[in-house]
Amino acid sequence: MSEELTKTKLLPIQGKDMDSIMQNLETGVVELFTSERYQEYLKTMSKFHNYSFNNTLLIAMQRPDATLVTGYRNWQSMGRQVKKGEKGITIIAPAPIKRKKEQAVLDQDQKPVIGPDGKPETEEVEVTLPCFKAITVFDIEQTTGEPIQTLAPEILTAAVEDFDLFLQAIQEISPVPIRFDAIEGSANGYYHNLDKEIVIKKDMSQSQTLKTAIHETAHARLHDKEIMESQSIEKDRLTKEVEAESVAYCVCSAFELDTSEYSFPYIAGWSSGKEMRELKASMDVIRKTAGEMIDELTEKIEMMLEQKQEKLLAAVEAAGYRFAKEESNSQHLQFIPDGAHRMQGHLFAKSWNEVERWVEAIIEKGDPIQKERVERVIYPERFEQSFEEMMFTRKECRLSIYHLDKNGSGRAQLFVGMEDLQEKGITVTADQYRCVYSSLYLPNEDMNAVYSIFNDDPPADYKAHSLSVSDVVIMNQNGDMKAYFVDRFGFQELPDFVEERKKILGMESDIQKKDVLEQTSCISFYAAECSEFPVLGEVHHDLSLPEALEAYEKIPAERMNGIKSVGFNLQEGSDYDGMMDLMVAGRSQREILDSIPFYKENKLVQEALKRVEQYIEEKSLNVEKTRPKEEKGEIQKTKSQKRREDMSL
Repeated sequence: MSEELTKTKLLPIQGKDMDSIMQNLETGVVELFTSERYQEYLKTMSKFHNYSFNNTLLIAMQRPDATLVTGYRNWQSMGRQVKKGEKGITIIAPAPIKRKKEQAVLDQDQKPVIGPDGKPETEEVEVTLPCFKAITVFDIEQTTGEPIQTLAPEILTAAVEDFDLFLQAIQEISPVPIRFDAIEGSANGYYHNLDKEIVIKKDMSQSQTLKTAIHETAHARLHDKEIMESQSIEKDRLTKEVEAESVAYCVCSAFELDTSEYSFPYIAGWSSGKEMRELKASMDVIRKTAGEMIDELTEKIEMMLEQKQEKLLAAVEAAGYRFAKEESNSQHLQFIPDGAHRMQGHLFAKSWNEVERWVEAIIEKGDPIQKERVERVIYPERFEQSFEEMMFTRKECRLSIYHLDKNGSGRAQLFVGMEDLQEKGITVTADQYRCVYSSLYLPNEDMNAVYSIFNDDPPADYKAHSLSVSDVVIMNQNGDMKAYFVDRFGFQELPDFVEERKKILGMESDIQKKDVLEQTSCISFYAAECSEFPVLGEVHHDLSLPEALEAYEKIPAERMNGIKSVGFNLQEGSDYDGMMDLMVAGRSQREILDSIPFYKENKLVQEALKRVEQYIEEKSLNVEKTRPKEEKGEIQKTKSQKRREDMSL
């Protein structure tokens, strides 16, 4: 079966006569500005911005849809072959000529050296004369063979789909700051020469915002008043607009952004009356500036994508999956569950954007262990405390693992058992250690289970060495904290390690700590049998929060006159003083309270809410632990089935 040939429009010249080629170029330049071919040329320029103006125009004249061109031999070296019968594209290449000539010998002062005969001395030197020749290249569509990627697909995808990332890349290559503001009139943006900033109209579409940002960045690069004056450059307003809009069109075309709204109705009027040299100079400025912006944006996007992927990978590991790099490629990503999170099945994704959506779903509705770890990776600013600090302040099942600091005073104790340490009179102290991992854990796990997990198949985001002799583990079992030294056989409790660690972190000990809710008389708490009308049933006022929660539990369900609740009574002398529910029927009222700015910003209310939510979570865990085994198994089976159903991204 014969190969289908593509079409190249041949230049009307005989052979490779340079005079004829240059004459065709002159004609091409005239046609470029007097026809509808200007946008077509700019699109070609976006793909060949490293080529000269002349060669870009020659490619556009012969094969405007070309994307990647090179010579016959180069294609072969890349594993591709030009199809039989294809017509090449003629472009110009340097062909310097070396010549020998006689020239005067000059001394150090650049004056002719006079010989014994009284005449200037001469010498024969080789000089290089700049010349050009016509060569033939072929577009990739005219070849077959090994695939070649001109621009990584993830970069194009990011440019089109990831607005924030692309806008950030534009801001980073802009020579001046970019800000958003309301702009009166029809202008979408402007470059301010005095303030040295770009202002873009806010609330525009993402596409228009990007185009405007690129356009104004071109202005800032090319038409800054001080730079133009320093280079003795003068340009009229229309020339500036032609250059900026042409650069924007090239850049948008290169990244496959929508360019359908672009038009250049003024191009013929602008070019009319200008000399050929002036037109070529402007086109070369456009080519050079667009090329620089395309290259810089590509580099920035590549770097930001790499950083984003690293962050997503850390988030996926925090969720309990390892990246199967060898089994993955750019269009097929595979993740394998670790042994700690008891996941079933692999995760698959077609792109990192798909992984990002899965990560966001975990943050929104994942299980508590997954959600907390993943959210901390993606949004660390949401957490006021480190994982380790949370272990000391939460009544939950949390653990922290400590390794001896290799650069600290205890480095000689690494992998040394307790008996040997005691024989040498060495005491294990918290200041010799650093925290390497901290997390929630399941209520039924003890030190033996922890040791097994962190040796046999640790969590995917655990990057330290396996749990070994001389390591220390602090376990918080719903507020009961103990520290264990990993010994050669079993574990030794360290009674002072917890308080020592708190002191290092600058945290108050349990004895020193005072309850912020008990330090003030501005807030008290109540428990009511009927949340809507407390007077209709049993109600207890002026309680501390623990007392209110205890009273809430004691209200019998069989004689309820409504839905029971726990709430606060605020007395700070503001318009918001009075009673409000914190918990109704075992559900937090955060959504309602946070919808009122005063309560959302009130530290006492927020602290009370946090403690009520901890109470709700602890009650939920206790219910889970006391559920009959048969019922637990049935629920676990249901969860496992659901997890398997949700495994695919």
